[in-house]
Amino acid sequence: MSTDREAPLLRDYRLERWLASARYADSARGTCSSHGGDYHWTERVQYAVGHAVNRYYSADPAMRRHADAGELVDYRWPRRIAYFDSEQSYWQLKDQVARNLHAFFASDGYEGQRPVMLYETFETRIEELGIDLSMIVQAAWQGTDEQGLHLQKFVVEYDPAVLDGYRHAARVFCRCAFGADPAKIEAYHVLSGEYIDLSLDDIPYENSLDYLKLAYSGMKQGDEEQLCVCGRCRREKEASTELRLS
Repeated sequence: MSTDREAPLLRDYRLERWLASARYADSARGTCSSHGGDYHWTERVQYAVGHAVNRYYSADPAMRRHADAGELVDYRWPRRIAYFDSEQSYWQLKDQVARNLHAFFASDGYEGQRPVMLYETFETRIEELGIDLSMIVQAAWQGTDEQGLHLQKFVVEYDPAVLDGYRHAARVFCRCAFGADPAKIEAYHVLSGEYIDLSLDDIPYENSLDYLKLAYSGMKQGDEEQLCVCGRCRREKEASTELRLS
C-alpha cells in the first residue's frame, strides 16, 4: 500500500478538519484564524477515546472481559477541568463516555477476535486522481466467508459532513488498496451510544471519486487563500511596526 514516487498527498484528518471548518469559520472574513492555539475539549476527549479503544483491542481476547471501561477512559482523560464548560460537565462527560464504551465493547460481535487493523496509518495511490490518500484506520475487522472488511470509527462530535467525507474516502481507499469496497462502514458516537451506518448502497464508485476530487481541489484553494491572507496580515503587521518605530 506504500507508494514509490512522489504525488500530492491527501490526509484523511486534514480532510475532516476542512469539512468541519465551516462550523468554526471566522465571522469576519480576511483575518487569520485564531484556532489552533489550544484544543477544544472534544479533541482531547477524542484522544482519550482513541487510547481506550486501542488498549482494549490490543489486549488478548481472553483478557478483555476483565477490562474496565472507566479505567481505560481515565488513562488519557484530560486532567484539567478548565478545558470543559464546568466541573459538572467534566464528570458527566467522563461517565457518559465510559458507560457507552462499555456497552460497545460488550456488544461488538467480535468476541475472541483481534482487529486486522487497529489505529494504523496507511497510504495508497489513487491513480484516477493522481494523488496519494493517507488513512488512519481506527478499527477494522475481517468478516467471515464473503462478508468482507468492516470499518469502525469512534467519534465524539457528530458531524454529518465529516462522516460523509469519511465514507467516501474509506471507500476509495479500500477499493484502491484492497481491490474491493468495505462490506460495512460504521461510526460509533461515544457521547450518545448511537451506531451510524455509513452505507454505500446506491452510491456509484465514480461519485466517491468525484467527491474526493472536489474536496481536494477545495482544500488546495483554501490553503492558497490562507497563505495569501496570512501573508497580507504579516505585511500589515510589519508596516504597523515600522510606523510605530518611525
